[in-house]
Amino acid sequence: MRFDLELLDFVECDIDSDKLAVSGSNRDLSWREFKEEVKKQKKKILSYNLPQGHPIIIYGHKEVEFIVNIVACMSLKMPYIPVDTIYPKERVKKIINITKSALFINSISNEIEFNSTFKETSYSREDQIIYIIFTSGSTGEPKGVQITKSSILNFAIWLRNDFNFSNKNIFMNQAPFSFDLSVYELIGFLLFGGSIILNSRELINNPSYFLKNLQSYKCNTWVSTPSFISRFLLSKDFNSENLKNLTQFIFCGELLPSATVKKILMNFPNKTVINSYGPTEATVATTMVRIDEKVLNQYTKLPVGYVKEGTEIRILNKNEEGIGEIQIIGDNVSIGYFKNEKLNKEKFSIVNGKRAFKTGDYGYFKDEMLFFAERKDDLIKMHGFRIETTEIDNVILKNTAVKDSITIPLKRGNSVIKLITFIVSFEIDLDNLRNKISKELPYYMIPSDIIQLEKLPYNANHKIDKKKLIEIYKGL
Repeated sequence: MRFDLELLDFVECDIDSDKLAVSGSNRDLSWREFKEEVKKQKKKILSYNLPQGHPIIIYGHKEVEFIVNIVACMSLKMPYIPVDTIYPKERVKKIINITKSALFINSISNEIEFNSTFKETSYSREDQIIYIIFTSGSTGEPKGVQITKSSILNFAIWLRNDFNFSNKNIFMNQAPFSFDLSVYELIGFLLFGGSIILNSRELINNPSYFLKNLQSYKCNTWVSTPSFISRFLLSKDFNSENLKNLTQFIFCGELLPSATVKKILMNFPNKTVINSYGPTEATVATTMVRIDEKVLNQYTKLPVGYVKEGTEIRILNKNEEGIGEIQIIGDNVSIGYFKNEKLNKEKFSIVNGKRAFKTGDYGYFKDEMLFFAERKDDLIKMHGFRIETTEIDNVILKNTAVKDSITIPLKRGNSVIKLITFIVSFEIDLDNLRNKISKELPYYMIPSDIIQLEKLPYNANHKIDKKKLIEIYKGL
């Protein structure tokens, strides 16, 4: 059995119906049980008489119900908005008010909150919106990235042709569903009739239990950011002898260091390591390459890969080294940010009849592969999460005792290891400030350190001197 993404329904129902579909933090479901659960949830959602195209918020973490609700929404042609428990209540309220969603489904308690005020809301279109994922926004308001059915189908073809996914894939899922990296596993298991193993934060924080979970469910496909796997690579139990089924590692969301791949191949000889790249606005990823010994020996900085078939990447405004802003053109590109026409005009366009997106990432081509250079603006990635540092500053500046604020990433090599905020404020309780911003920002956007200064340093170009700030921080 599998879930057909064109028909948006279960097909081949007489094949492997007793096979494991979803293992969650609370229980397991076979494909037959999974289908029945989706059927029941669809009936429940339909009882609210919402128009087709109505957005539905799904809240939770790693419960099987989260995926049941996702598939129920897909089937009913209602965009789903995944919201993980990492998000504070204030941020959730913003998303509800932005989307005017009448249904808030809690996958933890199995309760549905109904707001009749928004009942008539509909974003119905021929190319239906499958999901809206909210990411960090520079204005302090989260940005909703809209991904449609045509983009999902485009992504699915790529998974079949270049990743060789099949019904034998047993996916290790770690990323929250509000982080689009999880779409690799979600679409992979649905499309081909495989299995998905959901690993909660609590489970992951106990490495021995986490590895036993991988072992007991015979996970063979690992999907994560590079920083996530690094915490396990030093474990004596993280190797092919203990995890015999683990044969494929897929990375996205951050730069993949050569040292990380070398450790993986040392622990898992002759297994497949794939590096990929792409923003949320281009449906998870757009490039991929297998990193083997030959690639490791050839490049000091690893490539992010070959561009997927049917998609074009242009390098805009190249400098003398061929480095410029990455623009993605193709059916995998989002239709734009939800109700944000100003930003849509800046970032999205039509090129040769195809949707196009300026990523804000800098890159260059070498040997027909894309290499990542740096970010254009204040958007960074830490542990795979997209963070606009200006959003943190905008929230901090709501406090009238703060006269100025700037948040900068502290890096080790190419990886961001922590966020540091410098504020100009003479009388403020830092613990109280931290408590206030934690009510509006998810935990991964809370600065590790908040430093008070009498004034911010500026360079000769009258810009804040970030190098000087790092020196100040290291001198404390």
